[in-house]
Order: sequence, then C-alpha cells, then structure tokens
Amino acid sequence: MTGLRRHTLVWLSQAPQAETEDDRSRAAIWHAAGRPFVVTRRRDHGNDIGLGFCTTDPAHPELRPRRVAARIAADQIVREARPPSLELIARCPAAAAHAAPFAHLVSAATDTGLDIRVYGSWMWQALTGERHVHEASDLDVVIDVADLDVASRAVNFLAREEQDLAFRIDGELSFPGHGEVHWRELLQDRDEVLLKSVDTLKLVPRSQLGR
Repeated sequence: MTGLRRHTLVWLSQAPQAETEDDRSRAAIWHAAGRPFVVTRRRDHGNDIGLGFCTTDPAHPELRPRRVAARIAADQIVREARPPSLELIARCPAAAAHAAPFAHLVSAATDTGLDIRVYGSWMWQALTGERHVHEASDLDVVIDVADLDVASRAVNFLAREEQDLAFRIDGELSFPGHGEVHWRELLQDRDEVLLKSVDTLKLVPRSQLGR
C-alpha cells in the first residue's frame, strides 16, 4: 500500500502519461507550467499512481472545464502537499460573492477544531486563477479525522453549516492509514461504509475506521 492519500497535490519530475495524444499534450503543458496534479487511485491494478487535473479553454471560458486522467510512477513524484485550506479558498477572488458565508464557515471550523481542506473546482480556481467555479459548483472538502468521535463532530458540523449556505458541501473525511469516506455516508449511521484509498475501494464496518 502506498503512503500517498487521495486528493494529495503532487509535483513531478516529468510529465505524466495519459490515454490519448490530446491528453498527453495537456499534461505536458500543465507540468511545464509548474502546476500540481491530484492523486486519485491506482490504474489497471499496476504500480502507477493515478492522477487528475482540470483544464479550461481560454477561447471558450463558458465551457465546462475538462477533467483529465493521467498516471505516473511513484518515484517521479518530487513534492507533495495536502489540498489548500478553506481559509485560503475564502480569500480567492471567486469567493468574493460569498464573502460573509465563507468567513463564517472559516471561523466556525476554527472554533470546532476542524482543519478543512478544499479540492475540486474551488481548489483549481484558487490555484490557477482560471474559471472553474460556476453557480452550480459544490464546495468539495476533505477533513482529516483521527477517530470516529472526531468524524462525528465533523459530519454534524458540515450538516449544520450547509443549511445556511447558497452552495452544497460535498466531500469526504480522511482516516489516515485507512482512506476516505463520503461525509454523508457517515451521517447516515450505516453499519458499513464505502472506503476509498489509492489502492482500494471496498465496504468496511464503520467500527474499523479510526483504529
């Protein structure tokens, strides 16, 4: 099992591989610009790490950004980082229209002791300055949780805060050493939940998380 986690940002020593010539070209341009890729899952049961990135068309900014899948050997990763913080996202120009709700969310998360990280369209917009966020965009969050008690606090926080927002909160809780679970699944108090990691996708007993 790799030590990498999904949603981790990585910078590479060379451009990654992709399925089509067009996507390989996009990946090469993205890499040459010094931009990070996001870790997804292993591809085709091989040793390569699955990556993703999201590009826009400058000539047609109204078009939905294109998600591109790529892959790379783990030893070609030269740097990694967790997704940007909610506080950083709240300061990007795209968040200006939601300044008050974002400020409240940042403050409430701090008071609750939660380190909320953001991926998806809000992250790409903050990192690139290009238009990724649209009116229907969710706020995709990932929160590291040490155990089920912290997970319970996190999901109740998200459910409560979402009620006062103009956008939907999507995303996952990350249990280090295990993987990620969608926060709404944990809110539903199911005996089993779908656990995702770089290496696996499986149903596991809720009680197994956080051990």
